[in-house]
Amino acid sequence: MGREQTKQNQDFWTRVAELERTTGVPRRLAQQVIAGQLSLNEALQKLAQQDRVESLMRKHELSRALATQVAMGHADLELVLRKARMRAHKEAHYARSLLDEAAADGRKVVFALHGGRLVEGAITAIDRYEFSLDVGQDEPEVVHKLAVKYALDPKDIKRVRRATRFEKDVKDNPRDPIVRPQDRYTCSDRRLFGYVDGETAVRVVSLEGERFQGTIQVMSRYEFILKLKGGVLLTVFRHALADLSEV
Repeated sequence: MGREQTKQNQDFWTRVAELERTTGVPRRLAQQVIAGQLSLNEALQKLAQQDRVESLMRKHELSRALATQVAMGHADLELVLRKARMRAHKEAHYARSLLDEAAADGRKVVFALHGGRLVEGAITAIDRYEFSLDVGQDEPEVVHKLAVKYALDPKDIKRVRRATRFEKDVKDNPRDPIVRPQDRYTCSDRRLFGYVDGETAVRVVSLEGERFQGTIQVMSRYEFILKLKGGVLLTVFRHALADLSEV
């Protein structure tokens, strides 16, 4: 290597070091600027983007790839975070079942069944389509799961009755339990979680016209927990919905 080439190399690295010192641009980007591969403004933008990526990763626990997409404007941060919250909610609650929980701890539950019946008892057995309920008689009552519209704690019966309203059109034309899932009222997990996440006041109508208003606290695969005015919790079975809408 000749003297001229050596001097050029020394000058190059001197300029790189000076750019690092005066602008805070890391050496890799400073080399590209001095070599004419990037403008200083482009290098500063890249540096700001890298800082944004690191900040997003720390603050929101995003992967580098996802944080980079957000920083570049290719992904919406609020949508990304909502998806993460929904994923966490489903991991924590989606497999929950009031029937399984009540059977495990032996508590009594009041079930609102089609036909306007309220039955209270402790669950003694569960199979795929039915469960057995000890109602204080010689033989347990066998209840088909699709016959259940909603369930509540026995101590809340009076308060739930006071909170119950009726959707006249539905009450006058009640529907039987719907066997085929494709024929039931459609409410996607995304929509339902949107109500949970936004603490949105909703109106819930059953297939026989009972109407309740409150906020959805938890959703699972087959049911959701509705918090009524005064804090009463009602477990609503998704198969028994006739309508669900924002208030």
